[in-house]
Amino acid sequence: MVVVVVLGIMVGANLLLTGAVVRRLAAHERKLAMFGSTVSVPGGLAAGAEVPVFTGETVDGQPVDAGFFGDRPGLIGFFSTTCPACELHAPEFAAAVAAGTSGLAVVSGEGGDELFRALGAVPVVREPTPGGPIVTAFEVDAYPTFYVVEGSRVVSPVGSAADARGLLASGVRGA
Repeated sequence: MVVVVVLGIMVGANLLLTGAVVRRLAAHERKLAMFGSTVSVPGGLAAGAEVPVFTGETVDGQPVDAGFFGDRPGLIGFFSTTCPACELHAPEFAAAVAAGTSGLAVVSGEGGDELFRALGAVPVVREPTPGGPIVTAFEVDAYPTFYVVEGSRVVSPVGSAADARGLLASGVRGA
């Protein structure tokens, strides 16, 4: 009889702990869903694609085009003001540019004060609508999206600003 009572208590405790774990996992899943896909392979241009022709103007009035990076490797990042993951990746993007890499951020949408603060001194082109001309030229279909732009004018998509920084630091060139 004592064994049955002890076993019942253990089963009950196990059910309570399992329920707590399931609730915690569900809460974690909801938090991850609000950040969108931050670890998937980026969409848009494939490795080896030529940098598309584009023109724009930074929020500071500096004209930019496909020749913005010159012969040096650089980094271009696409962000949206409605993307929580974009704010998380913006500081790493700014750090990569501050470390001596040429960089350009393209921000889609209105508002976004926190995102702009996180990007710091990075040159930023604002496209008020999500399907703006630079976003369209690079075939961006998810935010944030990052490309390493090489002196050969070839683009390598990367999954994050940290990946881009590592690629640039190692001197590895894309396809």
